[in-house]
Amino acid sequence: MRPSPSPVTPVWRRCAGPWLLLALVLLLPACASRAPRPVAAAEASLSELRARQIVSAWQQQLADYIEHAGGGDPAVLARLPAQRATGTLRPARITFGALDIDASSAERDGFDVQGLLLGTLPGADAGAEPYVFVVGIVQRDGYRPVALVDIRLVVLAAQRGQLDWSIGDGNPQALMRYRARLDPTVPLRFPADQDRFERVACAAGICAQEQLTSARWTLNDPTQ
Repeated sequence: MRPSPSPVTPVWRRCAGPWLLLALVLLLPACASRAPRPVAAAEASLSELRARQIVSAWQQQLADYIEHAGGGDPAVLARLPAQRATGTLRPARITFGALDIDASSAERDGFDVQGLLLGTLPGADAGAEPYVFVVGIVQRDGYRPVALVDIRLVVLAAQRGQLDWSIGDGNPQALMRYRARLDPTVPLRFPADQDRFERVACAAGICAQEQLTSARWTLNDPTQ
């Protein structure tokens, strides 16, 4: 008595398995990168003390760069790469970043900090206009950026060969106003391509405003 023949899987079924698996492998990363950020993450924030600690880490890395690359002269900031967004008329921007602050492993979690230099670069002579940065902190989790948790101003002035720093306070209302315009379907980063940060006149000292959202940050006059 002959054994019963084994059931034969049709060719289309045998081929569909590998092709389906390949399609899923290709599509899942794309879907993950476009998934909207959770609402809870979008509303995340830092305490004032924690934000200042993270900004101080960025500040130290910037000071080290100025010392090693420019011999202590902040004019070396002009050598930083100027970034230009594609498809916009926005002029190139100079930024300085400190990545993976307090991260358990590179890119996995922790915080990425970017400082956008505002206005024209000052001269190297004593008493020149200070360097004003708008600094943003992006929190990472699960190897992806999940929330913009703080924005504030940082001012750097060179006085008699010394670097003098002033760190402004956070502004929760301005942060909420700025974040409300972020597109949740694109990867989160600071500054965003469409941002229009500019220094603006104010009585309080030094002010900067994102023109598309009218979100404003202030640093009281550091000389007072």
